[in-house]
Amino acid sequence: MSTPVSFPPKSLSQLRKLPSLLKRGELTLPMGKRLLVALCLMLDDPQLVATHTITELAEATGVSPASLTRLAKLLGFTGFVQFQALFRHAVSEPGRYYSEQASALVSSDQNSSLSSRINSHCQRQTENLLRTAEHLSESELDKAARLLVKAKRVRIAGRRQSYGLAAMFNYMLGLIRGGVGVVGAAGEGQAQTLAELDSRDLLVMFGSEPYSRDSVTLAQLACELKLPLLALTDSYHSPLAQLADASLLTQNASPLYTNSMVATVFMMETLLLHTARQLGDKAVAQLSRREELINRLNDEF
Repeated sequence: MSTPVSFPPKSLSQLRKLPSLLKRGELTLPMGKRLLVALCLMLDDPQLVATHTITELAEATGVSPASLTRLAKLLGFTGFVQFQALFRHAVSEPGRYYSEQASALVSSDQNSSLSSRINSHCQRQTENLLRTAEHLSESELDKAARLLVKAKRVRIAGRRQSYGLAAMFNYMLGLIRGGVGVVGAAGEGQAQTLAELDSRDLLVMFGSEPYSRDSVTLAQLACELKLPLLALTDSYHSPLAQLADASLLTQNASPLYTNSMVATVFMMETLLLHTARQLGDKAVAQLSRREELINRLNDEF
């Protein structure tokens, strides 16, 4: 299987995938725990890397300047200067994720046939599904399902593309339990949602690289208010995963100009299957009530 990281990484968004690959054992590098922690600290604060000398950065991350140089070369850079340039570019030209993906798409082999491109895309999505299933934590899945079962109310959030996932999850979860809604669906702001929820409820959040500032801020406030949080995201290093009580991770690598949603939809369905089993007869009763209303409204042809 191919990895979604090249050496050296071509962008900061690509480099962000590295900690998850290492933690899941999909990639092996001679990198100690302290150096990995230092890398995660730098990924959390690109501005720090972009604006500080190697000596200042070493002090801030708790490693030696020599270790930072070794890290840079380990990642395929010629040295720290080239490594730092990646961060400086990301800071000076933010918001280039989608156009960079599109540029890679249109500059790819133009002579390949349509059938080979379809097969290549299918293979990549198959790899995403296999990796997602292989690294799915059963204990984390069980914890996520229990959160959905016991919550008095469930509110689901996602920005940009992830809003579509939130709306889909809302409909599917609403078939088997009540008290479900999408944040912002009725035009109310995020503050309204937070004001309504308490520790008996659950906030479910969808998001992947590049992460929406609104989503991260909502998750941070939910954490401060001690609201239970479930995240469906793409990395252990995701700011949503760092804040969540439970996280389910998916692989989204794709030549598409935006994030692939195939593995996330698979994870949603897997979670809903497990949740329905835990709800048992309550899920059946909820579905029966929905069917009765559908029949009375003559909603199915």
